[in-house]
Amino acid sequence: MAFCLKRDGLSHRIAPSRRFATLLVAIPFAGVLVGCSGPERAENSEATTNTNVSVQMPPAIVASHTYRCVGGDVLYVDFLADETSIIVRRAPSGPSLRLTAPAQGLAYVGERMNLTLDGKDIKLDEPKKPSQACKRA
Repeated sequence: MAFCLKRDGLSHRIAPSRRFATLLVAIPFAGVLVGCSGPERAENSEATTNTNVSVQMPPAIVASHTYRCVGGDVLYVDFLADETSIIVRRAPSGPSLRLTAPAQGLAYVGERMNLTLDGKDIKLDEPKKPSQACKRA
């Protein structure tokens, strides 16, 4: 099998070793060109936007105390480093509620609970329930 190259009206024969070398060089370029001709994808501006969103970590827990309330309820309270936030749970690994105080030394307020500290005692106020007094265990 012979390949011919016609140039200027003359016919030139391409040697088999040159054909092989030409194919070895042409195949990678063909692959590159095929990869570049893929279908255009619509870019989602939200997905491609590179924004630096500042994510603030919650304050560290500086103290954790257990409180026993009149009536037998137990509260687990974590005091946070910002000194105006606490996390309250009714079970050691149960759901938690974060309460915040407008300033240090004031009552902690949340959606379903208010808590006032007085030394080692707390007063717990919840909607539609009577106030409870609790002591640190």
